[in-house]
Amino acid sequence: MDVMEKSKKFESRDQIMESLRQERNLAGADMSELDLSGIKLMGLNMKGADLHGSNLTQAMLAGADMSEVNLTNAHLDKARIAGASLRAANLRGATLNEAQIAGVDLQDADLTGADLSQSRLMGVGVKGADFSQVKTTDARAAVNWAEAKVQPIELPEPLSPPRWLPFLVLGVGITLLALFLKRRKNRAD
Repeated sequence: MDVMEKSKKFESRDQIMESLRQERNLAGADMSELDLSGIKLMGLNMKGADLHGSNLTQAMLAGADMSEVNLTNAHLDKARIAGASLRAANLRGATLNEAQIAGVDLQDADLTGADLSQSRLMGVGVKGADFSQVKTTDARAAVNWAEAKVQPIELPEPLSPPRWLPFLVLGVGITLLALFLKRRKNRAD
């Protein structure tokens, strides 16, 4: 099955991990209200997944299509989100305290009332995103806020990207491409 049924409801972290052993597709899956703290979700299709109210504290979300995902009131404290698409995602009321967010597309995302306190945002696309009532206490960012639909009332302190960042992003991209090609070759064999 290429696309997971929209009604697929996971009752536990173990069910999710078992499903990922079979396929890298969580599109439309309902993973709401689960404790997924520390989970590593990388290189997945999670488009339209429902994670509202889930605990994703210290989670690693990388190289994933998370467009249209529902993260309303989710806990993403100390999460690391890199190279992911969160286009049109719903992050209303989500907590992202001390989150590290790099190379993420938040185009048209709704972050109304989210808490980004002490977070670091680098290379984040915010075109059309809504940051109404977002808390940014002690946050730092390298973001073009002018592209947002609604900017945070208090803009985070500017953050200069380190010189090595482009090499890291390139390395992650090459690694993800190599993993994709290897997996594709293994399926062909």
